[in-house]
Parts: sequence; structure tokens; C-alpha cells
Amino acid sequence: MIKHARMTRSRLYVLIDSFESDMRKVLVRYVLDHLNEEEALGANYKRANERREADGDDSDVSIAEYLDLRECYDILNRHRDALPGELARELRGNTTQTDALTPIRNRVMHGRPLQEGDAEKAISSTNAFTSRFWSSTQDTLQHLYADPAWEPAFGSMVKKSDKVLHNLPLPEFDETGLVGRSQDCKTIVSHLMRRRESMITITGEGGIGKTALALQAAYSVLDSDDSPYECILWVSLKTERLTVSGVETIVDAVRDITGAAHHLGRVIDDKFSGSVADLADMLEGIETLLVVDNLETVDGSEIVALYESLPDSVTYLLTSRIGVGQIERRVPLGPLREKDAEGLFRSFTRARGLEWMAQLKSSTIGEVVSRLRQSPLAIRWYILSVESGVQPNPALADQDQLINFCVRSVYDTLGTTTQQLLVVLYSLDRAATSDELAILTDLSVDDLRRAVQKLSRGSMVTVNSDRENTLTPKINLTEAAQHFLRSIEPPRSSDVSRILSRAQDIRKSEELRRADEAERALAPVAVHVRGAHDGPTAHLLRLALRARDDFDRAREHLNKARQMNPDFWEVDRVEAFLLSSRGHVDQATATYNTALRKADEKGKAVVSHYLAGHLARKVHDPVRALEYAQIAHEYFKNAETAHLIGTILLWQREYEKSQGYLMSALEKVEEKGKLYRIILTSLIDSWQRWSEHVLERDMRPAEAAHKAYTGFTLGIQELRRGTFDLRLAAGTLESSKAFIRAITATGAMEIAFEEKTYFLLRDVETHTEIFEKCKAWVRMPGHVAKLFRAQNVSDRIRVLCREIVDSAASQDSLTNATEGGISGRVSGWLGRYGFIQHPDFPTDVFFPASVIRNLEARGEDVDLIGRLVRFDIDEYQTGTRPRARWVHIA
Repeated sequence: MIKHARMTRSRLYVLIDSFESDMRKVLVRYVLDHLNEEEALGANYKRANERREADGDDSDVSIAEYLDLRECYDILNRHRDALPGELARELRGNTTQTDALTPIRNRVMHGRPLQEGDAEKAISSTNAFTSRFWSSTQDTLQHLYADPAWEPAFGSMVKKSDKVLHNLPLPEFDETGLVGRSQDCKTIVSHLMRRRESMITITGEGGIGKTALALQAAYSVLDSDDSPYECILWVSLKTERLTVSGVETIVDAVRDITGAAHHLGRVIDDKFSGSVADLADMLEGIETLLVVDNLETVDGSEIVALYESLPDSVTYLLTSRIGVGQIERRVPLGPLREKDAEGLFRSFTRARGLEWMAQLKSSTIGEVVSRLRQSPLAIRWYILSVESGVQPNPALADQDQLINFCVRSVYDTLGTTTQQLLVVLYSLDRAATSDELAILTDLSVDDLRRAVQKLSRGSMVTVNSDRENTLTPKINLTEAAQHFLRSIEPPRSSDVSRILSRAQDIRKSEELRRADEAERALAPVAVHVRGAHDGPTAHLLRLALRARDDFDRAREHLNKARQMNPDFWEVDRVEAFLLSSRGHVDQATATYNTALRKADEKGKAVVSHYLAGHLARKVHDPVRALEYAQIAHEYFKNAETAHLIGTILLWQREYEKSQGYLMSALEKVEEKGKLYRIILTSLIDSWQRWSEHVLERDMRPAEAAHKAYTGFTLGIQELRRGTFDLRLAAGTLESSKAFIRAITATGAMEIAFEEKTYFLLRDVETHTEIFEKCKAWVRMPGHVAKLFRAQNVSDRIRVLCREIVDSAASQDSLTNATEGGISGRVSGWLGRYGFIQHPDFPTDVFFPASVIRNLEARGEDVDLIGRLVRFDIDEYQTGTRPRARWVHIA
């Protein structure tokens, strides 16, 4: 097993130089001792001699000194017969080792970036030469092993290319090579060679490896035989560096574009001190690759100005945590893959002489690099911290200084709006869709999009596709941004609490939406979604429906929902529903049609159902309404769609068909539910209308009476169960009036209806308490009085008639049913709703704050308890407790 040694470029240099020196000594001793130079070197002589002549033709220096490693090795192999047998066998057997060492030698000697594994390969290759002829090599190896701190003097080997003028610096990743970025490098080099885009920007969080990648790509372009550039210029705008002892300011750093222009110009002319315009004149007509590192330290407008000033012959390669803008092609750089991060960890620990860390189990290293976010800078910083004496676990736990260095420069450029978005994401502690963030931040969709783009360019958020819906990306904080906000710039706790409360409201809204849809999928307040990604939009649509009495507020919610989800048919459907309820008939119809055009199969069924109701109730076009109702019923085949068809047929006076659908609908729902009562009310209404039709058109009072009584019986049976439903009660009362009209149509009551009339009046009297709250009660005493005066009326029926009329008069129900409302007193007030005490309503009357006509302020601080009010009962509200339609504080 080959022993490992810490290697740097200078240590590699002396090792390879020792190996080359040993080879040259062998060449001089065993080949040049009996052959002249031309005979010994053969085809390699001309080139080596040209080098010697260019160097001054010093005849005291052997021509062997002007041979490269590979040339010298090949010459020795050609003359193996002249070599000692042991050496000849060694040279022949180690050809593959020399093959591996040659490119490493070229990278070291010519100032090119070292690659991953170069140090290990160099040690392995030279260790293969163990005979007595390699004494210098073996001595150097032993010195390297014995003294890890030895750093031999080493002058910069960077040379100007024969073809391309450049000032590329030596890379800082020599100890490990550039790990895990080969594909990224190929991508960037490909862009630079094609030159289709004039500006390539490598973006990523601080410490992710942008500078190293840019330098590797620039060197790759420099060494390419097909390089289109005559000049490659490098300038770094980095002003600080992170060390284990803290952040250090770089002395004499280039700090602005003017300083960059001076630096770049001096590559061509040592005395250059001109402006950007002078640099532009200098580069005119020269195919140039300009590499600008750490661009975020200057204003983006400065680089745009530089771009506009320099000639078109300049191509730009930039590194930035943020980016420039629309004129660039971005190449985002993320964390290393787990395998590459582990490889970097092992390579760098070995390079720093921390062999015990390099020998850690893969699972342990995997946990460490994961906590370091698989960031190259973080991994190197951690290893250097341990090398300096910091214990491994504390170094891993306290990364505040590292995170501040990587994130601060981006964070300080963010506006208030963008920082607000960061606080929301931090508070949620999870990925969120842009729709959800639009609600939680109160930002417009455009402002939110710009904020996300800025954070993404600054590598503070990631934008990834949702697994359930690839067209709906989710936004999440990067680990570095989370750490920064948690430890360095923590948001105010009040802001976090407020955001979490709003997020909880959205979740509750979705739970209620699902409950509403499960109870009545096509109810007026139901909102439909295509998937979980529509949840935030659905929340806004529910808010719009709740604010339907304040149409301006409702429209605000609708507009934001449309901005978030412009192609979602439910947005148009809800808007059409609200427009219809406000009486904007034509506009509502057009919006329903827009929803139909956008909708999928289920959506078309949903929209058709609501459109049918609109056409029937508002447009008074039952023929078209029936067409759309049937489309909805064909898809859903449920109680609601059957009920709508039955209702439309009722308005078309297709009574028998209507009742067929209504009975079918009634069979599909559970009794005592809200939908059951609605359908039952429509069925009662159908019997009452059919009764009136038979009486008025066909003049068949007996048949009309039977139909009306059937409707009354259906209603009174439900009321006997204790149901408090004013619409159902009103329908039942109308059926009783239709019955009375039918049996008194001839002026005399038929004896056959004696029993039915008695039981009907008795039930009316029994349920006077609920009937008198219906507007239909106003004319009930008149119908009863007409029955009282009819012929053939028995005494027991007259007694009931008198009791009903007297009860109505004593209760002053005629007055209570007028527009002036009912008088009562507030018995309870909880800020957003309250209760009114009235003798006719034992359970008190519920009212929300939104129905108070003259409420100046809301909240529990407003004291309404004991105040006199006028109010009216909402006849269309169902439930066990009556609800006020409006309230006026006296």
C-alpha cells in the first residue's frame, strides 16, 4: 500500500523535478556516454536543440535538460539495450506509471489547475521506481513523508500561452483538484466556445465553488486548440476572504469597475491607467474572454455599463451570488453531490495531514458534509478549523461566521418586500407554492415573482417542481438561508406568529371547503379544486363568496385569485355567481361562458349546473337552463343536479316530470339534512303550483285541493319533527292557502273535505309560532275568514278559523311582518356576532356583525349588550336557531 503524503503544487513540483533529474542522469550516463546527441535523441533532437539555442546555446548544459519528461522516458526505452538489466526492466514495466505522471507534470509546470487525484497518482507513480538509479526521487519522497510542513520555494510557473495572452491566476484548489464539477465545466466551456451568448454568469450561494469553476473553465478554453480567443483577462472583485480565525479584508483588492479597468488594461500595457472607454479602445478588434469574479460586490448597473462600453468582440464569464439581469445566460451552481462531497472531504483531510478524519466511515462523513450543506467552502473551512485545534463537534455546530460570510452580501441587497418573503418562508419552515406565498405576504403576483427571482438568483431559495403537479413549483429556503435567519437575522416573534396564524386560516379554510363539498358539492358556497395546488386560490374564492355583500371587497379577492391562477375555470365561475347575485345578468352570463371554455370535463359539469340556475332564475330562459342542467346531471347524477332539473321543469309547468326528478333527488339524500329540506321545499312548492294550475286553468277544484293537501302534508310532517326552516314553513303555508282556495272556489265547502280541512287548520294553529314569522302569514287570516264564511262549514272548523284569526290579531303579526322589522334587545355580543332577545324566539336570534346597518366599529370593545334594535328574520336561513337578515341599532 502506497503511503500518503500531504501535497501542494510546490511539493508536487519538487517531486516531479527530482524524477526528471534522475532520468536525465541515466540518459547522460548510459546513452550519451557513447552516442552523439543526434544519434541518441533521434527525432527529438531538433526540438530539444531549438530550445537550447533559444536559451543562449550554453554548450556546458547537456541537451538532456531540454527534454520533457515523456520525451526523455521514450528515448531511454528506445535504448534499453544500453541500460543495466534491472533499470531496463523497470522502465518497461512502469510505462503506465509514466503515462499517468506526464499530464500531472504538465499541469504543475505550466500553471494549470490540478485535477482530483493528481497528488495520489504522482506519489503512486514515483513510488513505482525503486531501484538504485532513482536516488533523488526516493530522497524527495522521504523528505515529503517526514516533514508535512515542508513547503519548498516555488516561483509562479504561469506563462503566457503561445497563442493567447492571459493573466489567469493559479487556482486555490491544488490540494484536491476541482471535485465534482466536470459536467458543469464542460457546459460552460461549450457556451464559451460557441459564443452564442455574450455573457455567461455562474450563480450560486457563497462558497459553492463559482470562482474555482470559472477558473477551470477559463484554463480549459485557454488550452483548447480551437479556442476562438486572442486574449483571456481575469479580474476578481472579491474584497474579503474567510479564514479559520474570521473574515479578513483583502489588501489592494479591486473594489469597483474603474479599478477593474486599470487591472485589465495593465495585462496588455503595464503603464495603463485609463478609463473604461480607454480599455474599450484597447480591446477593439481583439477577440477577448473577460472573466469577472465576485460580481455581487459592485452594483449590477456598473457591469451593464461595462458591457455596453466594451466592443462586441468581448465575451464575458462572470461569477455572482445574485446575477446581472436579463442580458446574461445563467449557469446555476448547486451543492456537490453527496458522493463528491465525501470525496472532497477525504481528499482535503489527507492533503492537510488529518489521516484519521480521512479514515472515518462513509456514514459519518456523509452526516458531516450534509450538515455543511455539501458546500466546498464549508467543507474546507470545517477541516481547517479542526486542523487549527477546534474540536470537530463544536466546529460543526457553530457555523455562524461561515454562514454570515456566505449570505450577508446577498441579504443586504434585498429590499423590504423580498426580506418579507424570507420571513414568511422561515416561519412556515417548509416549501410553499407561489400562490400560498401571495396570500401570506399580501404581495401582488408580479411583486412576488420578482422577489422569488431575486432570492433564487442569490441562492437563498430553491424552486422545485411539486411531485403531485409538476407545473406548480414549490419555493423553499436553502439551508444557508435558514441558518442565517435562525442564528444571525432572526425575524420578530410577532411576525412569525402572525404568519403562522394566517397559514392556519388557509388550512382551516381548506378543511371547511372539503366539508362543504362533501355535504353539498354544488351548494352556492361550494368551491371546487382540481388538486391541492388550487388550495390557496380556493381560499380567496371562499373569501369572495363570504364578502358578497361587499362586492368591492369580493372583487379584490377575485382579482388576486385570477392573477394567481388565470386559467382556473372556478375563478370565473365564482365571479359569475357573484355578478348574477348582484343583478349583473349579461356580464354574469358572459363570465359563465368564459369558465366553460377553460373547464375540463368535471369543470364543465360544475359550471353548467350554476349557469343553468342563473339562466333559469335571472335570465328567465328555462329552455336553455334545462340544457345545461342536463349536462351537469349527466356527469354527477346526484340529488342537487336532479333537484335543479326538477325545479326548472316546475317553472316550465311540467309538473309530473318535475316531481319525478324531485322525488328521485329526495331519495338520494339523508333525511333531516339541509339539502333534504331544500328539495322537500321544492317538492311542496311543486304540489302547490300544480294545485293552482289545475284550479285556475282546468277549473277542477277537487283535484286542486288534493294536490295542495298533499304538499301541505309533506311540509307539516317535517315541521312536526321540530325542524325550524322558514322556507319550508312558508311553502307549507302556501299549500294550506291553495287548499283553502280550492275548497272554497264554489263558495261552499264540499263535505268530502271536512276531515282534511279540520286537520289542516288544527296543524296551522299548532304551528302558528313558526308560520307567523313567514311573510305568507300576512294574508292567511283573510283566507281563513273566507273559509269561515263559506257554506257547508261545520262548527268545529269555524271554531278553528276564529282561533287562528284571533291569534293573528293578538300577536300583532301583521305589524311584525312589515318592512319596519321586529323590536328586540341585544342579549349577547362577542365582537363579530351577537344574539337578540325576543319573546317569539326562545333560543334568541343570531346575527353577524356584517348585517348591522349602522355599526360604526367592530370588536369586543364595542358594547352592544342591552341595546334596543329593530331586525328582520332571514326566511331563507335554515337551522335550529333563527338568524337576522338585517339589524338596526336604535
